[in-house]
Amino acid sequence: MLEDLFVHLCIMISFMFIVGAIFKNKQVPGNTQLEIILGLTAGVLGSVLIFFGIELNHGIRLDLRYMALILSVLHGGILTMSITGAVLILTRLAFFPFATSSIVGVLIIAASVIAYVIIKRSNQSDLKKWVWMNVFGFLLNVIPLRLYIEGYDLLEIVIGYGLVTVSAGILVYIASNYIAESNRNHMLMKEQLERDFLTGLSNRRHFHTMFQGYLEKAVRNNQPLSFLMIDIDHFKSINDTYGHPVGDAVLQRLGKFLMESSRNEDLVSRMGGEEFSALLWNTSYEQATAIAERWRSQITHISMRMPSGKNITITVSIGVSSFPPHKEAVTLLEEADKALYRAKQQGRNRVC
Repeated sequence: MLEDLFVHLCIMISFMFIVGAIFKNKQVPGNTQLEIILGLTAGVLGSVLIFFGIELNHGIRLDLRYMALILSVLHGGILTMSITGAVLILTRLAFFPFATSSIVGVLIIAASVIAYVIIKRSNQSDLKKWVWMNVFGFLLNVIPLRLYIEGYDLLEIVIGYGLVTVSAGILVYIASNYIAESNRNHMLMKEQLERDFLTGLSNRRHFHTMFQGYLEKAVRNNQPLSFLMIDIDHFKSINDTYGHPVGDAVLQRLGKFLMESSRNEDLVSRMGGEEFSALLWNTSYEQATAIAERWRSQITHISMRMPSGKNITITVSIGVSSFPPHKEAVTLLEEADKALYRAKQQGRNRVC
């Protein structure tokens, strides 16, 4: 029994670490495609566990496939668990179509899905949900034993299976929680490295990491690429007059506007201080100039209410450069910076 339990645990933990590595930078809940993939993967895990049963006393073999269901619903959702359950049912019917226990197994899986949905939707911690799901999984597996086990000490088998599920449940929960927490920390660290903490836009580091790739792709595909440097006019006076919290609110509002006004394929960044940038993919010089002028005009109509009740507005100066004709990364950035400087020299609130 201990050898079979060890094999079961090795299979489950190996699957969890592999799946954890695959989904390391992805948020599964809410993403239908990832939920389906996770459901199929958990279904494969449960199917493998069916073939590596844990031998209890008197040749009785049980398995921990229901833990695959628990993992799928806790880390994916109801869709994920439904797919996992469907895979387990199909596996059972495909390889053991005439066994009496197969019908019981199908009913157990169906009942488990219903029970886990109810527990998943309860207002409890993940640990409590895990415990209750394991209790239901254990009960749903041992209750039918009475139907097709005769001549054996049922209590002895139940105690043996209980010891297996408790020890396995603890170890799987620890491993599962560790992998999930590690992935969350990895995503958080990546987010902090790539995102500006105040506006949520790409930061300067991430911009320079992505910029060369954008430029090389534009040259390779002979597609236009435009770059906008955007600077808030007289931002220092806003901080001096209203305070830094108001200045931060202005930066956040402008960042939100730029994010909402750009496309998914564009790269909008906060370069530092009151300076922002927008890298516009497949956008010609004429199109970029029109976009910059539209943004400039729209920003002048954004009104922000201060704690004192007063409304303030801002203006921006924008410098534009495009490929072609600028073919070098440094040239593209320098030309936009020079254009921004000219816009400020010519009176601000303009596009150059």
